Amino acid sequence: MTLDKRDLVVVSAITLAGLILRIVFVFLMHADPLVYDSKMYLLVADGIVNEAPISSFPNGYPLVIALFRSFLPTAQTVTALLGLNIVLSTACIPLTYILGKLCKFDRWLPIAACSLIAVYPHQLRYAQLVMTETIATFVLLAAMGGALWVWNHRDKAPGSLLPLCLGIGLLFHMTGAIRPSLMLIGLLIPVVFAVLSRTIKLPLFIVSGFLLGAGLLFVVEKSPLARPPHAFGNNLLISINSDSNGTEFVAYPEAQQKTAVKTYIQFALKNPARFLRQRGISLWELWGPKSLTGYRQEQETGVVKAIVLLRTIFLLLFIGGLIVYRRKPELALIGIPLVVVTAVHVLTFSNHRFLVPIEPYLFLGSFLAVGAMMMSIKRKVAAPSKSLPVTSPVR
Repeated sequence: MTLDKRDLVVVSAITLAGLILRIVFVFLMHADPLVYDSKMYLLVADGIVNEAPISSFPNGYPLVIALFRSFLPTAQTVTALLGLNIVLSTACIPLTYILGKLCKFDRWLPIAACSLIAVYPHQLRYAQLVMTETIATFVLLAAMGGALWVWNHRDKAPGSLLPLCLGIGLLFHMTGAIRPSLMLIGLLIPVVFAVLSRTIKLPLFIVSGFLLGAGLLFVVEKSPLARPPHAFGNNLLISINSDSNGTEFVAYPEAQQKTAVKTYIQFALKNPARFLRQRGISLWELWGPKSLTGYRQEQETGVVKAIVLLRTIFLLLFIGGLIVYRRKPELALIGIPLVVVTAVHVLTFSNHRFLVPIEPYLFLGSFLAVGAMMMSIKRKVAAPSKSLPVTSPVR
């Protein structure tokens, strides 16, 4: 991967603009950084710090909070976490550009994608909140970038890449520990890598790193510091007891949550029509151009309605790019996060915020389709005169 000096100047300017926007949005717009989920993460983190763990939300993000909470009071912890959000959200801008370069896209595609990440309202909004979206976006981008780096260098001294593969696997597991709906990405990437490259050693080390992360988290959750979470079981129960996409949040008793998987399967078998309707609502709420129900009144704002419409447009463009460049393995790899998030949230319940960590891949694939359309138009214009150069948006 070679970086053009002009691109470095442009991306640096975009990153600086994104940093200023995030500082303004986080610290000068006076938005409340704590929603219900934020308070639950802080509660779990307090349990970790005080060695009085509770079983509630996943422990990945609370462990990060606990690092700050161990030497800062709650108010300052929130400020520190918002500062972390600014740093990580800003870092996602050049990381998106690097990912596009690693995919061997034409220079304007990564620049366009990272420009959108810099100003996209979703990315700015969730930097304002003590939530998992920003940190999960960053860690997943680092893991995906590492995986694509290994892909591009798999034939050059593969033995030297093995330690990097372990680290990539750890990052994939860290992503899943922070947001469990992203966990399967870390297992599917090495499988697809192995199939496409017809090699096993490098993907096996990625899986090994992933399993190492799983083992470390298992030890932590069996220690006095933390308890295994039960949020997944609760989400399954919400998804089959609501016909409006889980908007009526209910905290089910722990005994019911322990048997949630069995209850979920039995419900699907006994009520197939209602189950399929619920899954259809979840799919629509994740990718549809307009919300059917709204999400706790959040989708009443014009900005959110625009984001909901744009996600459908971006998805269609991504699918178009995937069809046109179906033989391009890098595009298949960056499509895995979209597949995993869609599958997980269709099986449970959906909201537009669940797309935040996968927006970099969505934008890159979408702009690839735009590039293909521009190339097609140039060909039609150039056909009579045969004077205009036409280049592919990928190399």
